[in-house]
Amino acid sequence: MHDLWADVDQEYSQVAAHAETRARSLRQGDLLTSLRFWLQEEYLAGYCRALQQNPLYRRCYWIDALGGEPPRVEQAARREASLEEGVSSRERSTGRRRTHPQPQHPWLQALHTLSTRLVAEGRSFALYGLLLTGSGGGRSATRPASGLNASLSSHRPQLAIPRDSGSIAASWPEAATAILQALDQAPAVFALNPLAPVIFRYEDLEPLLLRAAPTELCLLIMHRQLESRLRAARRHEQQAAALLNLLRSDRWRALVPHDEAAPLSAEALAELLDLLLSQIQRHFPLVQRIALPRPSGPAHIETAPYTLLFATRRQDSLLAMNDAVCTYWRRLEEQSQANLLGSAWFQARREERRAAAREQLYQRTLQTGRALRSRRWPDLRQQLISSTFGQFTQAEHDAVIQRLLREGQVRCEWRGSRPVQGPAQGSESAEPIPGPDDLLIWPAAR
Repeated sequence: MHDLWADVDQEYSQVAAHAETRARSLRQGDLLTSLRFWLQEEYLAGYCRALQQNPLYRRCYWIDALGGEPPRVEQAARREASLEEGVSSRERSTGRRRTHPQPQHPWLQALHTLSTRLVAEGRSFALYGLLLTGSGGGRSATRPASGLNASLSSHRPQLAIPRDSGSIAASWPEAATAILQALDQAPAVFALNPLAPVIFRYEDLEPLLLRAAPTELCLLIMHRQLESRLRAARRHEQQAAALLNLLRSDRWRALVPHDEAAPLSAEALAELLDLLLSQIQRHFPLVQRIALPRPSGPAHIETAPYTLLFATRRQDSLLAMNDAVCTYWRRLEEQSQANLLGSAWFQARREERRAAAREQLYQRTLQTGRALRSRRWPDLRQQLISSTFGQFTQAEHDAVIQRLLREGQVRCEWRGSRPVQGPAQGSESAEPIPGPDDLLIWPAAR
């Protein structure tokens, strides 16, 4: 007799699996959207403000190849704008003037708003965005041709790079050469996913590592993608060769779980990320592995299964990212505890914990300064931030050196202008912050 319940169970299992896959895709899309906006609003804004202080830099580029799809609401708005653009195109063909601006991708609209805000704050500064949406026409990503294939592909149309901001229907390996030529010596932030849609080769990253202009790397590593690439590399030699090319080491073979169903351990994940960072750190002295938070319930924040690898050569860029990470974690924690029955208790506990942490920072700064006899505060601050990345803002570090100066734990020979920081700016009680030209003198411990 045919078992109808078995058919129902099987159909329900298929529907549930499809729903779970769709829900995971939506969660990933939401996280990618929030990650973009956070990087632009918190990090990119601070970095561009630092660039504005140097008259050599008049523009900066945001190169986005993180992947993903915008939320449906944004997609609908974009389709509506595209229809309006189509109408205006027909109006142009009939001799009428266009009255509607060209639609922007949802992920570029926030960048345009930020650019307008930066210009309003000070001297002229342009912020452009290039969004790589993958190979056009739904084709799988391909790599630049070489050898005989290169001569055959030389007759294809050259990839067009928007003059200011816009979308490019190509992946990073396909568009890298054309984009770097268009950027010339302009500062740029590269937000890339080296595991998708295809695994990067080392040659795909090498032009960025050797680029002389200010270059900031934000490489997103999705843990599920990494596990998938590792398992595929065990079964297929071509995938193994690609992973070996990117990591420049076969150490990854010993880190893959023998059980196909077993997840990658935290230790193995950290070692794999360090393999990639070791290649980058040869050219970028300042690198960080950044854990990304996400709310998981009332008064609870967890680490998302994603890691952001950040690399820079500039101290101001490191400070901007440190502040961005610190404020991001704190803001999510405060939001998860807001509007709860015991929100006042949570707030008091947060303040107590942060006060204790700032006292520990004070003691660590004093001990490190005395031990190393640090003469320049920017160098000592950079060392402290690198060891406690994302835990304290630049302003909190500067408040510590001001307290040490005030209490006589360190003296300063002021040789340049005395910049002040904080709400006391412009008042008589404002305290200066040692700059790169000022010398710190650490008396012997009493």
